[in-house]
Amino acid sequence: MRRFTLRPALTCAALAAALPLWSLPSIGAVQPPPTPRAAAADAPTPLAQELRYKMQSPQVRELQVRLRQAKFLAVVDVEDRFGQLTREAVIKLQKDARLRPTGVVDAATWAQLAARSRTPTQAELNNTDIGPWFVAPNEPAFMMELQHRLKQTGLYQGSADGVFDDATRQAIAAWRTRIGLPASEVMDERTWTPLLRRTRLPRYADLFAAPPASSSTQELDPRCTSGRVICISRQQKKMSLVDNGKIRFTREARFAMPGWESDEGEFRIWYMNHETVSKIFGERTPMPYAIFYDRNVAVHYSQDFADKGYAGGSHGCSQLRDYQVAKWLYEQVKVGDRVVVY
Repeated sequence: MRRFTLRPALTCAALAAALPLWSLPSIGAVQPPPTPRAAAADAPTPLAQELRYKMQSPQVRELQVRLRQAKFLAVVDVEDRFGQLTREAVIKLQKDARLRPTGVVDAATWAQLAARSRTPTQAELNNTDIGPWFVAPNEPAFMMELQHRLKQTGLYQGSADGVFDDATRQAIAAWRTRIGLPASEVMDERTWTPLLRRTRLPRYADLFAAPPASSSTQELDPRCTSGRVICISRQQKKMSLVDNGKIRFTREARFAMPGWESDEGEFRIWYMNHETVSKIFGERTPMPYAIFYDRNVAVHYSQDFADKGYAGGSHGCSQLRDYQVAKWLYEQVKVGDRVVVY
């Protein structure tokens, strides 16, 4: 596993891990599996000179884009400056390619990177490329939250109904234009992060008139019958919020893929962040409404779970695939509440 800004522990997101938009406290590290090679090499621009720490060159942009494509560098934007994050990414590439880990990009390192990446587009080099949606537009609860935020900016006048209609598309394009990006209907991280900073997070009650309905059942561990507790059963693949023995909701949950299992037991919520973003494995993976309970292991919404179901898995986290439920659960619990995993 890759290290956080300040040294984390076990991670989880959907085939990724957890680094939020904030910096997480430290706890430990595990190395990820080697990055697979691309099917075919894409010849990069020939090196005018070796690229090394602290130098500035337009070719550093190509280096950073290719490192990002190869999942060694988890950044949104690239720049001319060869900084510490770039140096660390080069060292990881060199170790993966069994080259001497100098952090200096020589001809051999450049060739190895070409085998794992493609030629950057001008949009990628200029930081105007449109990445994937922060959360998919077919998630109604996310769209309702997005519409509420766009309404706060004055660019959207419709209701927060979760429908990805023309008015919502036009508001997204207008927001992108306002922050200096090309007009588009895609709410990627480059577009979403400034919106978070300039608007307030809508409460669950701002969007929904009632708690999420729940018809599923879960056989509770005895430790789940007193107080407020998130009760997580790996065997049943279920997660419930329980108040003094009364189940308030139950949903399907997804857990670690083989080899990445986190601990079972009784824990306390120690941190919560509603817009956590993973970047430990060289790519950025959103983990909305993250509730951390065992070091860096969290309950959170997973787009990968929503898209793929149980065909995927986490690196230890307990995942929900219902954005509305994840938002509601986040507001029901607080730091210090118990989590029981069995």
